[in-house]
Amino acid sequence: MIPTGFILLTLIMALLVYAAFTSSVTLSATDTSSRKKIKIMTLTVLVCWLVYISIASVAGVFQSGALPPRIPLGLVAPAFAFIIWFFSSGRFRNIIQAIPAVWVVYAQIFRVAVELLLFALYKKGILPVSTTFEGYNYEILIGLSAPVVGYLAITKQLLPRWALRVWNIAGLCTLATIVFLFISHAYGPAMWTDGTLSINDFGAFPYTLLPGFLMPLAVFMHICSIVKTKRYTA
Repeated sequence: MIPTGFILLTLIMALLVYAAFTSSVTLSATDTSSRKKIKIMTLTVLVCWLVYISIASVAGVFQSGALPPRIPLGLVAPAFAFIIWFFSSGRFRNIIQAIPAVWVVYAQIFRVAVELLLFALYKKGILPVSTTFEGYNYEILIGLSAPVVGYLAITKQLLPRWALRVWNIAGLCTLATIVFLFISHAYGPAMWTDGTLSINDFGAFPYTLLPGFLMPLAVFMHICSIVKTKRYTA
């Protein structure tokens, strides 16, 4: 049931990302061939990345606690490199501007589902309690507040832009915290008293979809929201 939850959540979010990008491309590109090219590229990137995560995970590539750490280097680093390139290259300025500002805030509600799945993994004995909302993981607060913040800050414009930026920064901080929790539990368990994160378990499919896709997606949406509130109108 838990593995199915990770897979379904990933597929739903991937479809939402594709839908958001294709609609944004339709609004930002006037050339029909350009729109088609970008849509195909978006689909190709999503499919190839998810296939890579799946095949490498099933092959056991990430089920090793040896240094250098394979999950951060093989999953997180490439995803973050893509995010940096996407927002710094200038090639996607029109697409970023066309992405609905409210979408990248409302969509963060998916983090509630992630936290419930992590809690289920803790109950199953795969994760230590400190990596869940009963410990030091406050991600669920960002997910629960997403629709409220989106409604007040963007839909009704009752909150100033700086308040939205503060919320986005808080979301990035909670993500950094959970990354630290996972890495420290896996590679420095002496720091904790509530157990060790087993790479053999968490490095298997479909749990690798979390560090490889779901977590970077949350980072992507936060950065997109910050960029949009700084450079463009909502």
